[in-house]
Amino acid sequence: MTENLNTLIADIRNRSLQLATDLNDERAMHQSLQAELQQVQAQYQAEQAQVAELKAHIEALNLSLAEAQNKVVEVPVATLGRNTEDIDALVKEIEFCIEQLKQA
Repeated sequence: MTENLNTLIADIRNRSLQLATDLNDERAMHQSLQAELQQVQAQYQAEQAQVAELKAHIEALNLSLAEAQNKVVEVPVATLGRNTEDIDALVKEIEFCIEQLKQA
């Protein structure tokens, strides 16, 4: 019976030591995960600050664009088609100038 008790006590001791080892491993893992979590949170906050900065920059650019669009002056486009009489008059004037140059 004593041998049976000694075996049982040894088994309990082994389980206890294994549980203590497992607990230490879990604590180490917990600390590692906590450090990683803090690092990720710091990175997240930095990226959120960058996003806010970029949004402000975009807003400023949009305001500048709106101001620039309001300043655009519309110039009426001259009609591309000329009537035949205007073209004939220009041709006659060019021919006259050519004749004047030939005589000179």
